[in-house]
Amino acid sequence: MEEEQKQQNKQQEQQPVEYTRHIVRRKEIPLWGWLAVIGYMLIVDNLMSWEYEGWALVAGWFAAAGMCLVNYRSCGRYHCKITGLGFFGLGILAVLDTVGVINPAAWIIWTTLFAVLAVGFGLEYRYSSKSGSRYYIACDSKG
Repeated sequence: MEEEQKQQNKQQEQQPVEYTRHIVRRKEIPLWGWLAVIGYMLIVDNLMSWEYEGWALVAGWFAAAGMCLVNYRSCGRYHCKITGLGFFGLGILAVLDTVGVINPAAWIIWTTLFAVLAVGFGLEYRYSSKSGSRYYIACDSKG
């Protein structure tokens, strides 16, 4: 009995093992999606003047945060995680501004936005340059 088991093990070791790789890739948000959200926020903030303008900006920040986190799930880029959380924070800041708890100046919003982008892309660039991997601004779903 033990001899049969040993022979079966030898045969299995000698046979080539076939592996089938099934990679489940989620789609990342395309560039036109990002441009649509950016355009929406610029139009709402600069061209429209109505009572729900604040809530429209809140929706834009949370949409940008959601898109970053979707991209992080699809490609795992470090900047997606940081910018997603940063945009979520800007959305909370916009909620507080809309309900009247705080009234931040425009320079605070812009400084926070640029800081989030600089930290997200800067840390990813630093990590990528130290690890020797290629650096992509956008996700590379084909690579």
